[in-house]
Amino acid sequence: MKQVAAHAQVSIATVSFVVNDTKPVLPETRERILRAIDELGYRRNAAARALASRKSRIIALIYPLLDQRNHHAFIEGAAAVAARRGYSLVLWPIHSDNAKTEITALIQAGFADGVLLMEVQLEDDRVTHLKQAKAPFVLIGRTRDLDGIDYVDMDFERTTRLAVDDLMALGHRDFALVVEDLSGTPLADYSPPIRAEQTFDLVMSERGLRGHVLRLAHDPEAVRSLAERLMREAPGTTAVVSMYDEASVSLAGGFRHLGVRIPGDLSIVGIATSSTITTLIDPALTTYDAPGAPLGALAADALIDRLEGRDGPPTQVRITCSLRAGASVGPAPRDRPSLDELAAGRADAGS
Repeated sequence: MKQVAAHAQVSIATVSFVVNDTKPVLPETRERILRAIDELGYRRNAAARALASRKSRIIALIYPLLDQRNHHAFIEGAAAVAARRGYSLVLWPIHSDNAKTEITALIQAGFADGVLLMEVQLEDDRVTHLKQAKAPFVLIGRTRDLDGIDYVDMDFERTTRLAVDDLMALGHRDFALVVEDLSGTPLADYSPPIRAEQTFDLVMSERGLRGHVLRLAHDPEAVRSLAERLMREAPGTTAVVSMYDEASVSLAGGFRHLGVRIPGDLSIVGIATSSTITTLIDPALTTYDAPGAPLGALAADALIDRLEGRDGPPTQVRITCSLRAGASVGPAPRDRPSLDELAAGRADAGS
């Protein structure tokens, strides 16, 4: 810093103000200091800074070790905000059986100043451990009890209602909901599919609609045979709301193979989906896209605000998934035979 100050012809204190962003500096002076830093090859020593401040300026994003979901958008949003605000983001997968020990080590050993917690369950021991460790944290998701907790999340309830209402406007009255069945796994109490199913059942009752829920295990054969299962269990279905990306792909391919036209005979819409799923399906899937990057950014901002002394009420934000129009949704077919009859009839006609 002495070398930078001499090179830029300013005081060491002024260099410190620029490097640590602690006080405003005239733009031309800041530019001169940054140019001197670049010319001299100066790089901030994060370890030394952490020792001096007793802060690592690292935030950790914790998620279950066994989870196979794509977190890319959430990570991208959180990492961008962390970098902008002078922090680093590390990914910290934790096995559920060892959560307490690992979280305690992460915080008390000073590896990270605070935590972003993903794949939140309605009853989540990791939240209890974070509270006991007195660690600043923000949830990307929701527990059952949210009193005083900072969180950001998709609004699964509103998104589910929106998808059903949009399909109702096209005349659909017979619905199926596809969700991942996580019973018997470490994520058995995972919040999103539970919230979506509860909302779906409520909307079916409120609107006087016919609805059927298909809980689908994370199993290749179960996914592959989904079209036949739907024909068998709910053959009158005209619209499917899918919260399981692999299931959406399987349904579109399975019904096309069986001669069921999408969207002529059956409409399919994906909710809380990745932005790339629509490109994997023919016809292109109509989706309500998961706002991963905005949620990751909001969560990182909320956590860093806490780390930097913000008081006040907790951040509690829900974002509704946004509609991406595809080609898999159309008006409800009139006087259509049941799905099994339709497939059988077209198979006979083809033979």
